[in-house]
Amino acid sequence: MTATGTLTNDTLTIDRIRRADRLRGDGRFRKTPLHHPATMSSRLPGDAPVHLKLEVFQRTGSFKVRGAAAKVFAMSERERRNGIVAASAGNHAQGVALAGAAVGARTRIVMPEYAPLTKREATEGYGAQVILHGATYDEAFAHAVEICEAEGDTLVHAFDDVDVMAGQGTIGLEILQDLPETGTIVCPVGGGGLIAGIAVAVKSLRPGIRVIGVQAEGASSAVDSFHSGRRTATKNVDTIADGIKVMKVGERCFDVMRRYVDEMVTVSDVDICRAVLMLNEHAHVSAEAAGAVGVAALASGVIRPANGPTVAIISGGNIDTFEKTRYIRRALAEERRHLRIRVRLADRRGSKPRQMASLFAVLAEHELNILNIAYRRDTLDLPVGIVEVELMLETRGPAYAHRLQASLQRSGFDVS
Repeated sequence: MTATGTLTNDTLTIDRIRRADRLRGDGRFRKTPLHHPATMSSRLPGDAPVHLKLEVFQRTGSFKVRGAAAKVFAMSERERRNGIVAASAGNHAQGVALAGAAVGARTRIVMPEYAPLTKREATEGYGAQVILHGATYDEAFAHAVEICEAEGDTLVHAFDDVDVMAGQGTIGLEILQDLPETGTIVCPVGGGGLIAGIAVAVKSLRPGIRVIGVQAEGASSAVDSFHSGRRTATKNVDTIADGIKVMKVGERCFDVMRRYVDEMVTVSDVDICRAVLMLNEHAHVSAEAAGAVGVAALASGVIRPANGPTVAIISGGNIDTFEKTRYIRRALAEERRHLRIRVRLADRRGSKPRQMASLFAVLAEHELNILNIAYRRDTLDLPVGIVEVELMLETRGPAYAHRLQASLQRSGFDVS
């Protein structure tokens, strides 16, 4: 992009990606590990082994620093002196801030107001000025363009830029170096810069590798555009995956995707929560929601691995602790490992203690852990003389939950 927001005429090629890859030798970004968590892989549908490309261990905790470094180090001295501006929900912001600091450029990042505090603080920690503007990434981007047009700064687009895409494509080169027999690559997609770069890299060297993109159902512009054959916007983006919460796929990115990407799918926010939990428990990886969508697609069966090993790109690990806790709790509830039940008892002296003792005896038989217990008696939906006991229980999954409910009903308890 230029300062006015118009696209350049450059073409994304394997040679350009290889030039960007040389920055790795200069320490601008690092090679990340390819990890095969056997326990997690065995839990996924299909027979192909699944490997994780762990960009959570990249500098700034996300792949975005690759594209940001490629763009900033390709700038002229004049462009750097003018100052650098970018729009980002957080990960691109940190990458641009780090690259800008490396060349001594003034760097300002426009972030949407929903951007997680951890990402905002990290961006400022790398030396950039953060400007909060707009309810969406697209509104933040429009404001970044306005700043560039008014003050002459150089805009670093988060995805729709050939140098940025080339930087992201270095991930594809690393995958082929470490696992030449790769059959499928599953990639998170927001604006499309990551999958565009990876697709050109791997298809130029190994055309038989399948490249599949994954978006959240609530921000599916790239998927909709891919299937319709024309670039379309999502009117109302709504997903927990803030890193891929983009209203419209990039123009250049879409052109590349149409030529090189094999398939595009979506996953629900619930699927994403379960993937965050799976990665945490069975791969010992802390991934942000956007970084977990590839595993969500594999775990939900939307994608069936074939043609050899599958590599899922875990694109970032910059997740707020409170958000991660919330997602994991939702996943535990979906898997019935956190089970909330309500039992109605007669609220009479003498009978209630006996009923409570019987209730806890059933719970003890099933070796369940009680996380929380509460009593309700003064609400309008309860008959007079009835108390409702609400229990939050820790179970081992749906089968255990069903057995517990059956046991309680056999024992005469009114359970909901």
